[in-house]
Amino acid sequence: GRHIASCSADKSVKVWDAKTYTLVSTLESHTNYVRNCSWSPDGRHIASCSHDKTVIVWDANTHTLVTTLQSHTSSVMSCSWSPDGRHIASGSWDKTVKVWDAETYTLMTTLQSHTSSVMSCSWSPD
Repeated sequence: GRHIASCSADKSVKVWDAKTYTLVSTLESHTNYVRNCSWSPDGRHIASCSHDKTVIVWDANTHTLVTTLQSHTSSVMSCSWSPDGRHIASGSWDKTVKVWDAETYTLMTTLQSHTSSVMSCSWSPD
């Protein structure tokens, strides 16, 4: 990969050049700690999730906000792109995993069975 994305308690996502190790851009829109960030498989987008209960999708080329996904009722700890790039999963302290359509940015379903906070979610590669 040509870039590295990092997220922080300073409420930002930073994009770094992986060859020169220099800062390329700072993405700011979250209003609380950013817990996780994830590249889309095609490298065109970054998803970030936060204690502000949202998932933000960023354009990785223009470094601008594409959309904010809102449905969780507590901190969002994890966000993950499906291998085909068509969906985003987000896991939250509200004990749910939500699956989003990554083209229309609409909520597809809510997975409920955990009895405590969801700390991470991940797609299988197949």
